[in-house]
Amino acid sequence: MDSKKLTPREEIEKCIKEKQNFVLQGGAGSGKTETLKQTLGFISQKYPDKKAACITHTNLAAAEIASRVGKSYTISTIHSFLNDLIKDFKINIHQVVFEIFKLNKVERKELSFYDGDERLQKKEEHKNYKKLYEKYGKQLFKIKKESIGKVVGKPEYDKKPVSFNDKLNTKIENLNLEIEGIIAKTDYKDKNKVKYNETKFDSLKNLTFGHDSLLTISHLLFGKYDLLGKILNDKFDFIFIDEYQDTNEQIIDVFLNSIPNTNKTIVGFFGDSMQGIYDDGIGDVNSYISSGQLIKIEKEDNFRCSEQVISFINQFRNDDLKQIVALKKDETIEHRQGFGKLYYSIYNDKKPNSHSNSDDKEKYLSILNSLIKEVEKENKGFKKLMLTNKSISIEVGFRELYRIFDDRYLDVKDEIEKVLSRIQMIDLAELFCAYKNNRYNFVISELKNAGFVIKSITDKARIKECFEKILKPDCSAIEAIEIAFENKLIKKSEAFSNYENRKDERLKEFKNNKEYQGFKKLFNEGHNTFSKMSKEKSDFHKEKFEELEYLLKEENFYTDIFSEKLSFSEVINYYKYITELEENIEEKEKIEFMTMHKTKGSSIENVIVVLDEYFWSKYDFKTIFNNETSDKKYDKTLKLFYVACSRAKSNLINVRLIPNEEEEIIKKYFTESKKIELE
Repeated sequence: MDSKKLTPREEIEKCIKEKQNFVLQGGAGSGKTETLKQTLGFISQKYPDKKAACITHTNLAAAEIASRVGKSYTISTIHSFLNDLIKDFKINIHQVVFEIFKLNKVERKELSFYDGDERLQKKEEHKNYKKLYEKYGKQLFKIKKESIGKVVGKPEYDKKPVSFNDKLNTKIENLNLEIEGIIAKTDYKDKNKVKYNETKFDSLKNLTFGHDSLLTISHLLFGKYDLLGKILNDKFDFIFIDEYQDTNEQIIDVFLNSIPNTNKTIVGFFGDSMQGIYDDGIGDVNSYISSGQLIKIEKEDNFRCSEQVISFINQFRNDDLKQIVALKKDETIEHRQGFGKLYYSIYNDKKPNSHSNSDDKEKYLSILNSLIKEVEKENKGFKKLMLTNKSISIEVGFRELYRIFDDRYLDVKDEIEKVLSRIQMIDLAELFCAYKNNRYNFVISELKNAGFVIKSITDKARIKECFEKILKPDCSAIEAIEIAFENKLIKKSEAFSNYENRKDERLKEFKNNKEYQGFKKLFNEGHNTFSKMSKEKSDFHKEKFEELEYLLKEENFYTDIFSEKLSFSEVINYYKYITELEENIEEKEKIEFMTMHKTKGSSIENVIVVLDEYFWSKYDFKTIFNNETSDKKYDKTLKLFYVACSRAKSNLINVRLIPNEEEEIIKKYFTESKKIELE
């Protein structure tokens, strides 16, 4: 009897017929989204009366799928889908909304959690205490306009950690009661105002919630009210989630555990656990596969990469899936040839980290850039993929903006967009990019929302005058935002006001802090390291230096971000970069470099992957080749590396500065390698 193996598409159809939930696991370039479209086509033919929902993670993806399958199904982003489900249950939302505003208390972990390492315990416990203390301070200021003193230093905290934790927890409990009271006082009319505000931020004042909290509230509602699961069951016969690995774990739980088994809604996931590079995504669904809640279907095809690139990236998958070349129509294996190479140089000095001095960092980056330039001489037209925006910022035109954030934060990438969103720079940049690209309907709609009423030619002339003034090269970012507020181009948000108030309060504290002012004077006179400072102040300890240096970075940041130093043109350049110039495809193709994160979903002919962390401690590329014990950092690095390398259609080059001892280890993974001798 012929026991022909089923194709992935046939396996999906079998699951649908047998009413089983499934996950299609396919590597880069395997055509997962195309299979999703084909599955929707199968349903429309086989089950024309059934209702299906297709959930994506971006509006662009939703529009692309909708263009292929028509308007027969609900196709939307996860946020739109969930908001449509819960938005009318105002009273129920009000009953759980406290959970997104309350502060978590300090919970001390036992020494065994740190494998008996007391030094590590002290370091991590104070770090956690400091983080929660600062969160408490921000929330206290928002609610009561009260300030707290500076957080206690590590040496003092280490003497009585439990006592300090208990005191902070008491304060947190009291503030949580205040928050709960504010929410409880809302009358019936106000309860009906609670809603999703389509931003990144929550507002206790308006009882509205942002993107992340929408997911939390949805999970809470499904857990508390069985009716929601029944509604979802009645509404859809099929729910398909594209790029499942980027879906929040709570929402995966909703789809698999909150829908009744009677009259079963079939849930299908499409994605790749190896491409789960975002912190808020579930990453993999292995626990659901092991429990039998999901049938795993593997798709081995790779329609994108050359034979050599496929062979290379297969070495780094952490599952059993090994991809094979899948030929498109009229394509032969000769069309799918390329190479995967390593170019490297030896760096004999100790590699700098995020805490190293600027001279050591500059020396290292200078050598790395020399290596990249040598590689480019031999390989013209390759697109460079890098971990961070730092070097890219110079080329794209937001160098000063990046410098301001880099001087304060270790994780610049996460902070820069968060802060610019909070102080409405991103909103303003979006408005002005739309204006420059003649998207006048969008501009008029946004101006109307901000309160700018266009009634006459004079009003139109005033708009043009404001826009042209802000678009001048010498207009600073803070001047641009002030003009925008004054002329009602955008409406000042609660988040902006809170940030501005917090900034003013902190600058006032810095001015009145005599110890800090003395430190600042010495630091600016050249005593800018602990060893130099301790020669001037013999009673100074390292923790105190780090604490006051942190304050100096904070003051400089607040001063610079609201100063003439930062031009609005840099904010626009940054905005264009993070949106990958979606409004101008021709310009996007001209970009010579992208961050590894931003390439996800892309297909690029020839790629140079720069294997360097740029002092970002979240990643460590050497762990990929050293076969070190799997941990969180290794897992993140491996997946990001896989995503970056799998973008290459034909030719892939990896570039790395390495110490002597890494040379033979890393070369084992490449069929071709070349050592570059630098002067």
